[in-house]
Amino acid sequence: MCRWTMEQNQPDKHYYELERSEIARLIVGQPKNILDVGCASGFFKRNISWNCDYHGVEPVHDAASDARGNGITVYEGLYQDVERQIPDAKFDLVVCNDVIEHMADPWAFLEGIKKKLAPGGYVIGSLPNVRYLLNLRDLLLRKDWHYVEAGVLDRTHLRFFTLKSARRLFEECRYEIEELRPSGPDRFNTLKKILSPFFLPLGTDVLYMQMAFRLKSTI
Repeated sequence: MCRWTMEQNQPDKHYYELERSEIARLIVGQPKNILDVGCASGFFKRNISWNCDYHGVEPVHDAASDARGNGITVYEGLYQDVERQIPDAKFDLVVCNDVIEHMADPWAFLEGIKKKLAPGGYVIGSLPNVRYLLNLRDLLLRKDWHYVEAGVLDRTHLRFFTLKSARRLFEECRYEIEELRPSGPDRFNTLKKILSPFFLPLGTDVLYMQMAFRLKSTI
């Protein structure tokens, strides 16, 4: 199981300790009030070099405890269970790193999170890319769709997205899409740039395990 259901049989501790600097680069300005949905152990906060009021949502008890130790006001539980505890119209930035795919109704979440945004606030985050090359290999050549502890086919993922379907999701939820692009760890960027010309017919997004986004509400 994984962090959005039960705590038993969790992935190793590293799963909760990712700083995600590639997503932090989507931050505009220095937001003073931040809500991190799925904050894990709070390592994303390490990208924040300025003073701010940092809140997080995290259902796994040990990770939530670590996040509190990292200076985060934590609402412990699934988002839908703690939503009423979270202040409305407060947050300049909402962070959603690899959480939307764990939700049965991403549309309801994306619509509902708008009431937590302060005027001019925005949402950043990431989604797994189901068109990732190794996933396509397993599907088309190995004829397999094998759920695992972490990754694109994390066994707790309830929804799967491509760039096209992610764009449709955000547009249906009435967001202005400021950024939506393939994303992944920086250490592989040079290799992906070299390989990109060879994958143009299939789409270079297949080289990336994830997608990054920045959204602003239009209402």
